Amino acid sequence: MRPFIAAVLMTTMACNLPEIHNQNDMSKRGLPLLFWEPADIADPFGSIEFRAEPLRNLGAASGYPHMQYGCQVPKAEGGSFIYGWRVQNWADTDNRVLEVVRCVTEDGVTFFDEQVVFSHGGTAWQGFANIVRRPDDGAIFLFSWAAGRLYVFRSDDGENFTLLTKEAYAGHDAMCVTWYPPFGQFLNYQTVTQPYPKRYPDNIGALRRVLSFRRSVDGVRWESFSPSFLGGEELWLPDSADPADLEFYRCVVFPHLGRYAMLISDYMPPPAEANSRRATTKHGPSYMAEWAISRDGLNWKRSFRDTNAYTSQFWMALQGPLVRDGVLRFYHPDGRIAGLPSDRIFYATCRANGEFSTPTFSMPADGLFLNAYAMYREVERPNGQAYIMAELRDGDEEVVPGYERTKCLFEDCDGRELPLVWEGKNGSEFAGQQVRIRFFLRDAKIYGITSAAE
Repeated sequence: MRPFIAAVLMTTMACNLPEIHNQNDMSKRGLPLLFWEPADIADPFGSIEFRAEPLRNLGAASGYPHMQYGCQVPKAEGGSFIYGWRVQNWADTDNRVLEVVRCVTEDGVTFFDEQVVFSHGGTAWQGFANIVRRPDDGAIFLFSWAAGRLYVFRSDDGENFTLLTKEAYAGHDAMCVTWYPPFGQFLNYQTVTQPYPKRYPDNIGALRRVLSFRRSVDGVRWESFSPSFLGGEELWLPDSADPADLEFYRCVVFPHLGRYAMLISDYMPPPAEANSRRATTKHGPSYMAEWAISRDGLNWKRSFRDTNAYTSQFWMALQGPLVRDGVLRFYHPDGRIAGLPSDRIFYATCRANGEFSTPTFSMPADGLFLNAYAMYREVERPNGQAYIMAELRDGDEEVVPGYERTKCLFEDCDGRELPLVWEGKNGSEFAGQQVRIRFFLRDAKIYGITSAAE
C-alpha cells in the first residue's frame, strides 16, 4: 500500500441522506467524471448497464412566439436574444413567406419582445430551416430549403439578412447544422435519400432516409466527408439490429459536458391501409426518437436505441436545446417544453448487485460530489433494495484505510450534488494524488462525479 494513505479506522456509519435537488449543473463544476458508456468505467462486476432518460414534459413557456427554435445570442446586459423561424402563407405553395423571429429570455421559460426581423416571400419553402450563430464573429446564418435547394442567408447585426446563395447544394430537406469548433467550420448532419426496396413505400416511394456528413467554412460551399466510424462509407445507415424498414428521419445534435449528444428521429412507414394519416398523406406517423453519443461529434454510438426519448411527447424539435439553470429545454412552436436536468441524461446502473471503478483521476482539494438516484421504488417499502456504496482507492487499487465502502452508503436518496464523505472525511488530504472511486450498487442510477466549481 502506498504511504500516503495511512489513516485511522473509524466506526462504520451509513450515509443516509434526504432527497436533494441542486440546480447547479455539471458544466459549471470541476472534473467531471461521466458514466455514459463502458469506456467510462474500469473493472466492472455484475451486469452494469448504460441507459438514457426520456425527455420529460416541462409544461409551457410564457410568451414564446409561434416559431421553431433556432439559436441564442447572449446580450451584454444579461439574458439572450432567441432567434427562430416560421413559414407563413403555407397553402400557397409558390408564395410561402419565411420569417425570422427574435425575442428575449433570461430563464428559458418566459419570453418577451417578439419581433419579426427578416421576411422572404414568393418562394416554395419546404418548411425546414436552421439558424446558426458563428461564435468567431457573431454572424448569424439562416439555412432554408426550397424546391430541393439549400438557400443561405447571413446577418452581421441580427436584423439585416443578405442572401448568399440559392443553391448551396441540392437534396433532401432535413438537416442539423451546427458550428463545430475543432474544424472552425459549419458541420451539417444532413438527411439524404437512397434507393431501397422498402416493404411499404410512402410519400417518397422506394427511397429511405439516412444520414450523411457535410462541412463548410462559409456556409455556402459544402463538402461531404466520412467520419472514421463509417469505415469509408459516405452514409450512416440502419443496421441488422434495427427493425425492418427503419429510417433516420432527422436528428438534433448538441455539445454536452465536453462531449456530444444526438436525438435521432426514427421512422418507418406502415402499410397504406393501416396508416393513421392515410386520409391526408402517404407519409406515415413518427415512430420514436433515440439518443446517440459521441466524444468528438463525428464518431457516433447508438447505445440507447431501445429507449424512446419521446415517451412524454410526440414531436421533435429541429434545433436546440436551450440550457438555463441546469435544465435543457426543447421548444415546440406552440410553446410546449420538453427537457431534462442537463446532467441527468445518461447513467450507469445495475438491476442486481454490481460494481465498477472510475478511471484514475487527481483528487481535488475540496472533495467530490455524486450525482445519483438511489430511491426505494415505493415510499412505503422501508426495506427497499436500491443502494450505492463508494470506497476510495489509491493508484495501486488498494482501499485507502478509513475510506472503506461501509463508511459511505447512499440509500433512499436522490441528489445531483451528494457529498462523497466517509464518516466526515472527503479525501481532501490526498489532493493532487491519483485515486479512484469504486462503486457498489443495486437498482440505482449513477450519472457522474464532480468537484467544487472551477
